[in-house]
Order: sequence, then C-alpha cells, then structure tokens
Amino acid sequence: MEKVLISLMPFVAASLFAAAVTVMGARHPPQKVLGGVKVFMGMVEERTKSKGLLLNLKSFCDRNGASFHYGKKITPVKLMLISLFLFSIGFVVGIRLSVLVAGFAGVLLAALPWVLLPILNRSDNEKMLPDLQSVYHGLAVQIRAGVHVSDALSEMYTCIGNERLRSAFMNLGSDIILKSDMFSALERFQLMFDNRYIDSFCITILQSMESGRAGELLKDIGDQMKDMQKAVLEKKKGRLDRSLTFYQLGMLACVLAVALYACVNYMLAQAVSIG
Repeated sequence: MEKVLISLMPFVAASLFAAAVTVMGARHPPQKVLGGVKVFMGMVEERTKSKGLLLNLKSFCDRNGASFHYGKKITPVKLMLISLFLFSIGFVVGIRLSVLVAGFAGVLLAALPWVLLPILNRSDNEKMLPDLQSVYHGLAVQIRAGVHVSDALSEMYTCIGNERLRSAFMNLGSDIILKSDMFSALERFQLMFDNRYIDSFCITILQSMESGRAGELLKDIGDQMKDMQKAVLEKKKGRLDRSLTFYQLGMLACVLAVALYACVNYMLAQAVSIG
C-alpha cells in the first residue's frame, strides 16, 4: 500500500499544483466598463486565459512580484527546481518517521515558495496604497493644468517611493513614449500586479480619456484611496493591539512561573529542614 502511495504522490501533487496555477492565472479585472474600455478588458482576458503551465506560472510570478522578492534572476523553471529540492529535503527528513509523514513534509516544503508569494504580494499591495494615492492626486493636478494623460503618466514615477511600483511606472512611461499605444501599455502594466487597486487605476485612466472628466474621476478615486489607507491603518492598529496583549500575557506567564518556582523551592527547603 505504501509503495502505491509513493508512486501516486508525484502525479497527485503535480495535478493539484497545475490546477491551482490555472485558477490563479485566470483572474480578471473589475467588470464596470465604458465604451473602449471593453477593448482593454478583452486584451487582458485574452492574455490571462490558460495557455499552458509555464505561461501560467510566469504570469503568477509576474503578478506577485517574484523578481522583487526572490531576486531578479528568478524564473518559473528555477522556482520549480527550488520546489523539487525542498521536496527532496522534506521527504528525506520525514522518511525516518513514515512514508506519509515524508510525503506531507515534502509537499509542504515544495509548496512553500509558491504559497509565500501571494502573502508577500498582499503586503506589497498595502505598502503601495500611499504611493497610489499620491499618483491619483498628482494626475488630477496635472490634468487640470492642461497636461495630457499620457504625458502625465510618463513622468509619474518621479513621485513614487515604492521600488516595485516605481519600476512598473517607469516601464509604463517608456511604453507610452516609445510605442504611443495607451491600451497596450496599460495592459502590460496591469499584468505586472495582482492588485485590484491597479485594475481600478487602469480602467479609470481609460474611462477618463473617453469621458473627458479625467480630473473628477481621478479625484473620486483619490478620495476612495484615503478610505483604503484608513482601513490599512486600522488593520495595523489591530495587529499592534494583539501584539501588546500577547506580550502582556507572556510577561504574566513569566511572573507566575518565577513565583511558582520560588514556592516550590521554599516547600522543598522546608521539607528538607523538617526531615
């Protein structure tokens, strides 16, 4: 029975992994669109359809910022090799206990780099909020001053502090200047993130260009970003409160342990003196 489980385990793990990547690679931006924005939506949907495991893995890595978290030379193939290496370590260590433990440990370690990426990406998304808010307000100011949206976007990287977002905006500006194609530039920019705020940003830019109400739309989204930033601050405050509670409980446990140790020592000393 154990030999059968060992032989089936790689196929089961590979199937589950491929299914997970396919599902994660099929994410689409919001559906509220205007006119030509549907063209943009179609382009993104075409790019995000399942086109094979390696392409889905590449999309997954790009959208979750693998090059910023694991190094610029990381590729899906290298990440799969790292997962295979981790699987081997987990299996070799766990085989001393049982085959099931070895399989579980191997799969757990192999999945770790892939599971960690979305967690790091969510942290990135929270860190990007202040810069995105600045981008919205900066664009609104420049558009009201008569600067064209494409010209404003090409220079917007100068007001961004987050390295990942700054790099993406620099690439966006280069695409706009060199290719003069806003749709393609925004498509590439959107596919560099798994961030619903970025999706909203791309659609807002296209809507603003179509409707002629760029300043108003950008201001509205900028106000929304303030509320999002407040939510993030509340979340951080909640984490801090939980940390303080944990530390207080830890200090109380230490005090109780010292008091108990002193009581036990006193009782033992009394017992020895009586004896």
